[in-house]
Amino acid sequence: MDRKESLGWELKRMSNTIGSFIGAELTKAGFDEIIITHGWILGFLVHHEDMTIYQKDIETRFCMPRSTVANVMKQFEQMGYITRQSDEKDTRLKRIIVTETGKKVHEESMKSIFATNEKMEEGISDEERQTLHNIFDKISENMKRSGFEE
Repeated sequence: MDRKESLGWELKRMSNTIGSFIGAELTKAGFDEIIITHGWILGFLVHHEDMTIYQKDIETRFCMPRSTVANVMKQFEQMGYITRQSDEKDTRLKRIIVTETGKKVHEESMKSIFATNEKMEEGISDEERQTLHNIFDKISENMKRSGFEE
């Protein structure tokens, strides 16, 4: 099968291209230390701050290895985006708590990301957007039927 005909290849290529584009736009906006994945994790923490979140939750949510998440958490802690507190019931576990600095960085970076998304989606109709989402859903279902779990 020609690489152009493979949806998997095209999705991977677009994922890389979109990541690079968003990264470049964030750098222009002054967020050069934020890697895209880090932004997703920070957003997850901000949007779930009313819940108890542990490193394992992030590993599961983002399908990332423990070592990678540990490094991101260390960086977040050094940048002042999070603090880690021992769990009241099990002191071996460290709760991850987003700080005011983390919330502000997330809010400001989201403004840039929304503006970037508008640039990327220019000329795409709501119907085309919905079609793309439907295709992504079908691909996910096909992978689940093949035994893959996210």
